[in-house]
Amino acid sequence: MNRQNRDSRSQRKGVGSGPRNAGRRTNFDTGEIDRYHYVDRDIYSSSQPARRGSKKHGRKKSGLKKFLTGLLCLILIVCAGVFVYGKYLMSKLDRSEEINTSKYIEQPSAAPTWGVISDNQITNILLIGADKGDDGNSSRSDTTMLISIDTKNKTLRLVSFLRDLYVEIPTMKKQKLNAAYTKGGAALTMQTLENNFRINIDKYISVDFENFATIIDKMGGLDIQMDQKLCDAENRNMGSNLKPGVNHLDGRLAVYYARIRETDSDFGRTGRQREVMELMIKKLEGMSPIKINSMMNEFLPLVKTNLTDSELMYLASIAGSVSNYPMKTMHIPNLNTYTEPTIKGIGEVLDPDLPENCKLLRTFLYGEDAGTGESGTAPN
Repeated sequence: MNRQNRDSRSQRKGVGSGPRNAGRRTNFDTGEIDRYHYVDRDIYSSSQPARRGSKKHGRKKSGLKKFLTGLLCLILIVCAGVFVYGKYLMSKLDRSEEINTSKYIEQPSAAPTWGVISDNQITNILLIGADKGDDGNSSRSDTTMLISIDTKNKTLRLVSFLRDLYVEIPTMKKQKLNAAYTKGGAALTMQTLENNFRINIDKYISVDFENFATIIDKMGGLDIQMDQKLCDAENRNMGSNLKPGVNHLDGRLAVYYARIRETDSDFGRTGRQREVMELMIKKLEGMSPIKINSMMNEFLPLVKTNLTDSELMYLASIAGSVSNYPMKTMHIPNLNTYTEPTIKGIGEVLDPDLPENCKLLRTFLYGEDAGTGESGTAPN
């Protein structure tokens, strides 16, 4: 990143500037945004008025919440299918990854020495959007989010962990969070978050963006709103002939659209990945049950998970009620609870005030008392 971009970024109001204790505020479902939830296009924007000087392209939408809702819909669709087709669909899921988190348990030096909190009425599932590395072989987590289903308070909570989060990773020392998936897959990613933020995470669902081209083709392609810069990049690198406006993209072009780096930033790229996922889910929801069954046969082998048959059946049994739960969201690190140093050999990172973020996250998921005590059990 050049100096001009760094200077421009650091001048944005309320984004990691000043003392860590100054002007702290939470972002629980408030629609507040920072640079990690804002790009020139409206993929990440809230429903509140746009920032002064921001550019508007395409449709206005609360992209982060829509994508998170879309991921929830994906889970519910899978669970609904499981409820109808049972063992047949469950056998299609990829459960080949060995999940052994016990070897990664440790106490990070910056994390509070609280017990890892859990509650049998709260189900935490980590959602991982994986992407191929620059070498085309290694896989990394571009999107890491926690879905927390609270049947006690009938609430759905969603937490986005930012990829540049600088935390202690077992076997790697301090690194960006997305390095955990490259090194140790879902097991290391889950345990890294559990170690640092003292919340129970032992279930996951992972999808590789690169595998979506075939599925998108089976769906008949996607209609995507594109600006001039995006069209130019796609035409130049993919030999297409796209024009600004709505373009109908096949799987190959849609996946490339989701991976373009040169037009804005990594934040824009991950936003486009979320947009493609959302469009896929919308199209899936509009299909007939027979077509959905056919698509599930194609899609489920691309979904990795360690959810057991009984856990999937449980999710299937509560899917109808969960879809009506009110949704609350937050992101980690929270606003004004991190600094942005440049680390030699790593680059720019988000260095969180770990005790503060741990407190905020535990409070968000388990209630006020969970953010102050050392208990590993959520208060009643």
